[in-house]
Order: sequence, then C-alpha cells, then structure tokens
Amino acid sequence: MGRLAREAGSDLLGLLRLKLDFPLCLLMLISTIPTQTLSESRSIYLDLEEICFLKKFGRHRVSAHQKIVAQVTPRGPWGRCMGDECGPGGIQTRAVWCAHVEGWTTLPTNCKQPERPDNQQSCFRVCDWHKELYDWQIGTWDQCRPVLSRSHEKPQECLRGEDGIQTRDITCIQKSNGVPAEDVICEYFEPKPRQEQACLIPCRQDCIVAEFAPWTECSKTCGSGLQHRTRHVVAPPQFGGSACPNLTEFQVCQSSPCAAEESLYSLSVGPWSVCSVPHSRQIRQARKRGKSKDREKDREKAVRDPEARELIKKKRNRNRQNRQDNKYWDIQIGYQTRQVTCTHRNGKTAALSFCKQDKLPITFQSCVITKECQVSEWSEWTPCSKTCFDMTTPKGNRTRSRTIKQLPIGSESECPQLEETEQCITQGDGVAPCITYGWRTTEWTECRVDPLLNQQDKRRGNQTALCGGGIQTREMYCVQANENLLSYLNTLKEKEESQSQSKSKASAAPLLSITFEITASRPVDRRLCTGPLPSTSQLCHIPCPTECETSAWSAWGPCTYENCDDPQAKKGFKLRKRRITNEPTGGTGNCPHLLEAIPCEEPSCYDWRIVGLEECVPDNEKPCGPGTQVPIVICVNSDGEEVDRQLCRDAIYPIPVVCEAPCPKDCVLSMWSVWSSCSHTCSGKTTEGKQMRARSILAYAGEGGVQCPNSSALQETRSCNEHSCTVYHWQTGPWGQCIEDASVSAFNSSASWNGEATCSVGMQTRKVICVRVNVGQVGPKKCPENLRPETVRPCLLPCRRDCIVTPFSDWTLCPSSCQEGDVIVKKQSRHRVIIQLPANGGRECPDTLFEEKECEASPICYSYRWKTHKWRRCQLVPWYVRQDSPGAHETCGPGLQARAITCRRQDGGQADISECLKYAGPLPSLTQTCQIPCQDDCQFTNWSKFSSCNGDCGGVRTRKRTLIGKSKKKDKCRNSQLYPLIENQFCPCDKYSAQPVGNWSDCILPEGKVEVLLGMKVQGDIKECGQGYRYQAMACYDQNSRLVETSRCNSHGI
Repeated sequence: MGRLAREAGSDLLGLLRLKLDFPLCLLMLISTIPTQTLSESRSIYLDLEEICFLKKFGRHRVSAHQKIVAQVTPRGPWGRCMGDECGPGGIQTRAVWCAHVEGWTTLPTNCKQPERPDNQQSCFRVCDWHKELYDWQIGTWDQCRPVLSRSHEKPQECLRGEDGIQTRDITCIQKSNGVPAEDVICEYFEPKPRQEQACLIPCRQDCIVAEFAPWTECSKTCGSGLQHRTRHVVAPPQFGGSACPNLTEFQVCQSSPCAAEESLYSLSVGPWSVCSVPHSRQIRQARKRGKSKDREKDREKAVRDPEARELIKKKRNRNRQNRQDNKYWDIQIGYQTRQVTCTHRNGKTAALSFCKQDKLPITFQSCVITKECQVSEWSEWTPCSKTCFDMTTPKGNRTRSRTIKQLPIGSESECPQLEETEQCITQGDGVAPCITYGWRTTEWTECRVDPLLNQQDKRRGNQTALCGGGIQTREMYCVQANENLLSYLNTLKEKEESQSQSKSKASAAPLLSITFEITASRPVDRRLCTGPLPSTSQLCHIPCPTECETSAWSAWGPCTYENCDDPQAKKGFKLRKRRITNEPTGGTGNCPHLLEAIPCEEPSCYDWRIVGLEECVPDNEKPCGPGTQVPIVICVNSDGEEVDRQLCRDAIYPIPVVCEAPCPKDCVLSMWSVWSSCSHTCSGKTTEGKQMRARSILAYAGEGGVQCPNSSALQETRSCNEHSCTVYHWQTGPWGQCIEDASVSAFNSSASWNGEATCSVGMQTRKVICVRVNVGQVGPKKCPENLRPETVRPCLLPCRRDCIVTPFSDWTLCPSSCQEGDVIVKKQSRHRVIIQLPANGGRECPDTLFEEKECEASPICYSYRWKTHKWRRCQLVPWYVRQDSPGAHETCGPGLQARAITCRRQDGGQADISECLKYAGPLPSLTQTCQIPCQDDCQFTNWSKFSSCNGDCGGVRTRKRTLIGKSKKKDKCRNSQLYPLIENQFCPCDKYSAQPVGNWSDCILPEGKVEVLLGMKVQGDIKECGQGYRYQAMACYDQNSRLVETSRCNSHGI
C-alpha cells in the first residue's frame, strides 16, 4: 500500500477512496483466480494490491489471473563466443526479458527472479588453428525406412517403390583421441554434413509361378487312380514378398470301371533286393562274349589304314593309364530284382496273365554295389599351438587328422569329420612367457607455430620470429615389450644347461643380475600392438621475446674512494645507479649498463647525513627571535647505509642551522618546501645545475611585530650537480662460446650445474671496456676498477647427444609360396625409426631409414580340377536274370555305366586325388543310367552345342540332333512332337533402364562456396539463398519391368 500510495502522487482524494474500496476490490479479484494458482503463488497479495491500485486510477485494465500468469521469461539466442584466448575460456551472452503469455513485454518484477535464466555462460572460443585438431566423424547410412505419407489414403498398388529416408550419425570429435566435442567447433570450419537423405524402398515382389502343365495320365487304367500336374517358379519372392505356392497338385482320376472278372486279381510289386554281384561263371561267360566281339572289331581294324590303327592304339594305351584303379573307390556294377505277382482276391497267387496291364513293371535293374566311407585311424595330436605362458589367453589348440581310405559309393551317408581340434595348455616348469607388444614413441619435435597459421601469417612469420601457441608432433611405432626379459631368460636357461653338462663339482650357481642395455627396440608390424594408441600431437607454447626494462637513474651519490679498503692515493668517484625492472629474454646480458661514475675531488668513504633538525632555540635565552637549530645526523658509508659513528670521525660535523623563533606578533611563515630536482645532471661551461625551494606567508605581522619579508625572500636557489659533465661507465660485450677448461677435468667427471647433470664445465669470456658518455672508448683507468664487471665465468657445456635410431625391422613378408594367375615380382621392405635427433655436435643420423628389395619370383599356384574320362560300356543285368523277360534275345535295355575320374592340375599334369578333394569342388558322378537301344527303339545323335547369341534382348539360340540308322525310316521316330530334333532357348537379356521415382527434393545449395546473387554477398559457411540443385531418386528395371539392383543401370538409382 505504501508503494502504491507513493505512485498516486498528490491525489489524496483518490488515495482515500482506494483505502475505503480496497477490501471489496480484493474480494472481487480473488474470486477470479483459480485455486491452484492461489496455492502456488506467495506474492499474490502484493500483485492484487497493485492491480486494485491500477484499476482505481485507470492505468491498465487487467485481471488478477492475467497478472499472475505473466511470469514467462523468454530468452534470445546465444551470441558469439568472445574472449582473449582460444579454447574453453570464452564467454557468450544472450538477452533475457519478462513477457506476458500473450507475447507482450512487461516489467522484470512481474517474473519470478529465482527462475530467471542465465544470460551468460562459458563457451569454447574457436580459432583458426583448431582446424588441425577437430573434424567431423561421419557414420554410415542406416537402413532405409518408410516416410509416413501426409495423406491418409494410400495407393492400392505399389508401382515404382516407396519413398523412404535414411539417417547417419555425425559428431564433432578431437582427431587425437576421438573424444566428442561441441558441434560449433567443427561448424566454424565446415558446415555440418547432411544427416538424412531420401532413398527408395523397392516394392514387395511376390513369388510368380507359371501355369500348371497338363494333368498326367491316370495311374490306373480302370477304377480310381491318381494324376498330378506341376508348375515352375518364374520369379522368386523379393523384398518381403509372399512365398511361392505349391508347385505340384494331385487329384483322383476315374477311368472306366473295371470288369467284374478283372477286379478279382490285382498286381503286387515287391521291394528291390540287395544289389548283388554276378556269379563268377556268368562273368566269365560275359567276358567270352566280349572277346568274341573284340575279334569282330579286330577284323574290322585289319581293313583300316595302318597309320590310323597306330594312332588308335596310342590313344587306347593313354586311356588305359588314365583309368587305373584308384585307391579311393572301386565301382562294382551288379543287379537287383523284385517280385511282381498276380494275386487273387482270396490271396492265392495266379499267373501274370490274369492281371491284364499294358505294361508290367520291370523285375530287374542294374545297380551299384554300396560301399561305405572308410577312414584311417586318428593321427597323433600335434604340439600345442601355445608354447608360452600368457595370462590373457592361457590355452592354445592342438589338432589331429585322419585320411579317407574309401570314398562312399552308392551310399547316402557322408564321410565323418577328418580333423579334430581341442584346447590345450603347455606343460612343464620351463615355459617362457609369451611375447608381448607395446607402443613406443619418439621424442617430441620442437614446438612450431607455423602449422597453425594461415597463409598470410606464414608470410609474416618469415620476417619475424614466431611465438605463442604452437604444436609439436612425434612418431609412434610398435615394438616387442618384453624383449629384454625373454633374452635374459634364454641366457639363464643356456647357462643352466651348460652347467648341468659340465663334469665339475657342484657349486652354487652365480647370481645373475638383469641388466638391460639402453638400446632401441626393433620396430615390428603395427598390427601386433592392440593397446590404445598414444597421442602423436600436442599443443605447446613458445615464449615471446621481452625487452629489458630499467628504472630511472638514482641521484648522484657522495664523492667516495674507489676502494675504501685501500683509500691511499686513490681517486674519488660519484656514482649513480639504476636497476632492472623486467628481465629480458636470454638473461641480463642484453640489458644496458646499470652504473655510471664521475671523477671527483676530496673523496671520503664515510660522511655525516642530516636526517632532521631539533627545535629552534632563540639566542640569549629570549622567548623568540633569532636562534639556532642543532642538526640530527647519522654516519653512512658510500652506499648510503648507516654505520658506526666512529667511522665518521674524520668527516666534518654539520654546524647548527640559523633559525627564527617567531614572536607572537611576528609574521608567520611556513616551512621551506623540499628542494626541487636539479635542472642539469652536470655542470659545464654553458650549463649549471640549479634547484629551488619556497615557503609561503601563513599570517601577517601584528602591531609591533616583525614584518613579513618581500616576495623575493620567500624563495631560495642553490647550485647542484656542480661536477663536470664527464661521465664514465663500463660497457660489456656478449659472452663468447663456452670452451672446455682442462683445469677442471676432475670436476667434470661428476658435475651438476644448477641442479642439472652436465657432461663438463667450461669457461666463457667477454670484452669489457671503459666508455665516456657521448665520446666513446677511453682508457680503463677512467672507470672505477673495483666496479669493473667480470670478464671470465664458468659455463655449462651441454652433453653431446648422438642420433639414436632403432635397428632395422624384419623384412616384410613376400607373397606366399605360390600366386594365382600371372607371377608378379613384389618387393619387401624394412625400416627404422629415429627416436633421438643429434644435438651439440653429436653423431648425425644415417641417411638410409628405409630399404627395399625385390622378392624372389614365386611359382604359380596350381589349381586343380576333376578330369572325367569316357563312360565305359553300358552294363546290363546278366542274361540269366533277364532271360525270361520279353526281348531277352536282344542285348539291349536299361543298364548302368561307370567312368574313371582323375585329378589334374590346370596345366594338365597329374595330381593326387586328395588335392582335388580339397580344392576342386564336389566329386563328379561316377555312374549313370544308360540305354542300349533295341531294334524297335528310336536312335539319335547327341545334342549339338547351343548356337551363339548376338547380344540383343529377345534373341534365340538353338541346338540340333539327327536320327541315325533304321530310325530314319520309322514313322514314330519322325514325329517331331514326340521326338523333337531342334530345341530353342531365349538368350539372356542384359539390358536395363533407369527411371525416376518419387518427387523432386528441396533446393540444396552447394557447400563451401561464396556466391553473389541479386547484389547480396553470402558470407560464412551457411547459406540460405543462391543457385542450388534438386535431386530425384532413380530405380533400375529390366526389360520385363522388374525392379533389379541399381548397379545394373548405367546411372545410379539414388
């Protein structure tokens, strides 16, 4: 109320009305405020008080709820990071104000002060040289994800694909250790790369199958049977499409009803018997028949040309060598039979003639004698792969193997595992620790500023010395970490073995100490070191040079002897001094002289100094008037230091000073002021030093008193610096080079200088001359001899540092013992690392740090292949088994034939079969079904190779065969529907087309380029206008409009 009353000013009537209406105003306002707001605010009463006041005087029309909810504190964006130094010491600010929830600004007092946001915070000030330390780390694009459409209606069919988006992680990191940093640091040099991009999700492609083929014939000629039809896959499912349906369908078929008599009998087919080998007698008979055929062939050969007969003989011998029996398989072709019987309904067997069928099932067939895989016994376990002790991985592996003695023939079971591995631990007390590897680093290079400067600063750096913040680097390399320990253990082991073999008496083993020679370790392959990488760069600082700063000259001192210890027949000097206020870079030797001297007469080493005056004592014991003052003195030496008063016994004691004791009615004057500084530093013919002091009138004289002096008597002048202007000082030259002093060689053996170990102590000299100011060099006798600076001093000779390099690393490995394809001669190399640069005249580093030489030409790796030989004669079921079957008088029908398989190198040379089992892929088939045509069968030549394609889509290639023998005249053989002579096949199509998909992207401006558009220059790395580009996704389709990989098109799909 008091605050509001003061704002009301002189309107007393309004104030009285406010006091009367105030309770009613409060009650009306409180009723408009929500209960939750009242419980949360503690300052509502003062706010309501102000509202009632404002409403009374008509300043604002505001409700109580509006007043209380006006506590919104908006804040502006953070400003630029400012600061004197680069790095995290910067400061940035922002604007903070109080605003109503409706947006208009109000008084700061309307917002809660404890909730006021900070308007200042610390920040990282980025400088140009930070570009070498920070960079963007760009992750890989993640999976393409669909973008939700803005419209709720989705297309019923996917035509080109679905629009998607993919993102990636982008982080600003420190290059040295990968630690994340603020994005503003990297954005200072390069805009943040794009974090998302458009992509295309291909349409789901369901499985496409062909139409069903026609139904097969019914399995039964009468009654209910089964028939099936098949279809094949045209296009497999892709991109999450539906799986393929069943490719085979069965249905029940109804033929003509079976006759009543036929239904009395049914055909029963038994299982196949075990594959049997023909009897030896039948084999011999078969061989006889074969020999008779051979005789017929020999008769035919006798008619042929002798040269052709010789060529056939050589080829037959070569094939016989290739078809030698193999130890891995022995193929035997046998036969198997089954029972086919006709059974009456009552279960009795009847003759086959009662079961009327067009074609009876066969009762015999050729087969392969089944042989299971046979393997050898397990070999012995190999030595454990871990021959050393390692806490991290204490176990190794060992293996054993076995070989195949007989490959499986006609069996579905495969050979068992041929190699077995198990973990093992090396046993024994003398197991040495495993080799460990670690990172080593070279010395830091000298601190350099120029890598962190831009081009303009570099040009300036060529003229002036660079200083300030810089960077220094070092090299890292991988070495064997416990090389010295392993060497010691090997030496100890060899020593123990030699002692055990010696025939001398047993004695205590000498104590061996581990002595590690300070040598550089040999670098090894960097991939052997798995620990964290040491840093290879760090910030440094080069102090900038500072100039020497001195104080002002002191006043000239008294005339003293040159040497007070020997004052006889010595001249005197007056001295003045100054001191160093700021040490320069490089020591005090770069400062000017600090002492100057002037020759003087009547020198004295000690003198009285007046430090004060006693009270003025009037003469003749009068109460006032003229009198004297006794001076208060001390004895001082030439340096102004107080000493024993006895030393000043030869000096002239100061006499009392005349003074004036004022009488009551006399003129009252102030004390004399301090003497002013001397007008000249010396006196000559044209110059004379003067100094002045003054006093003033404090009170004028009364009646009968001594009158005040005139104005001239209020000032006094005296001479000063009456010495001549001949000033001398010692001038020193720079210290010379430090030269070893042989006289202190014993001291040099174990010396330390200022706490630092030294290799030797030498001597330095410099030139010292006497100089007359404004004249030049004069004789040394003109300057004080006892103040002459030293001309010789001891100095530190730094230790000579030789260049230290590591031994050469091992030669890099040459290619393996053989190479695939053409032999390319490669090189192997080795290197060494400089770990200490030479200094102070030490041995220089070698010129060769890298060596290489060519590897020996390695042979070409052999690749292996299976060579299949001609199929052997088709072997039928023995005649005595099939003699009762129709057509048994002919040697024809189905059978089996085998062939020989050998292992060959690509150059045609023979190889062991085990090589092909490892490298040549699956074993080709050893047997196949064959058919010896009968007289009524159609006989054809083999299919020719397909003709070549011309490369165009839609092309066709063909292959042919022809009828041979009597088949040419048979009508059924010439039926092209049953026995086609030409087959056509479409050529593979390799033509693809790229088509745009989806909408155009937003306009994207190119990065890192400044353009001028419409008279406005775009500055900085972030642009909001200018010429840019729009992008659109592309998809790749084949000639059937099927979506395929984008790499098949000439242009990219995205």
